Amino acid sequence: MTPRLAIKRYQGEHQPHAHAFAQLVLPIQGGMELELAGRTGTRLHTGLAALVAPECGHAQQSEPGSRFLVIDCAADWLPAQTLDRALHQAGLEIPPATRQLIAFAELTSPDALDQHASELTRLLLASLNAATAASAFDRLLAQMEAQPAGDWSNAAMARLAGLGLTRLHLLFHERFAQTPQAWLTDLRLRQAQRWLADSHLPIADIALRVGFSDQAALTRAMTRRQGISPAAWRRGQRLPR
Repeated sequence: MTPRLAIKRYQGEHQPHAHAFAQLVLPIQGGMELELAGRTGTRLHTGLAALVAPECGHAQQSEPGSRFLVIDCAADWLPAQTLDRALHQAGLEIPPATRQLIAFAELTSPDALDQHASELTRLLLASLNAATAASAFDRLLAQMEAQPAGDWSNAAMARLAGLGLTRLHLLFHERFAQTPQAWLTDLRLRQAQRWLADSHLPIADIALRVGFSDQAALTRAMTRRQGISPAAWRRGQRLPR
């Protein structure tokens, strides 16, 4: 199925129905109340879009004067992560890049929208997916910082963030110029240094609390990356009595 783009106005309330194709609804002006698969309705507005998965029952009630950019496309046009989110949450945040593309579509004639539907659909979905990936990546980082001792294999990180391994590595490289495991090691060392400075816990206990297998593993990592052992670093933090 070739994507179809159109600027639409919905009048009043529409009873529950479903489509064989996916539908992306991007508000241009105003908003609508959208109920997906019987879940509590979500109000769409110019900062929140909706992706209706194929065969997903939905009903809507549009506000007077509202306008929407609506894309109908086959499910295989959708990034797997975006489709998965559509099945579990009603709204998709509209980032600035997507908003610019919506404004472009609004100024484009219907014939031109038809002619360039595939290209514009690809750009719109990519802009939404990039924002979704970044948001998921930030949630992953927050969870790792809260639980540095977790079993953070690359596969576990990718699974939690809903990303492929290649994308995971790319995001770490773009944000930190590091591999995921190098960043994790530095995270654990930072947490270890906080414990070393602010507590009297034995170094062996600190090593386990931040995710190292034992004191020797912490010592090796800290000496290799920072040129100082945990014991020496702790002594350097103590104020003279």
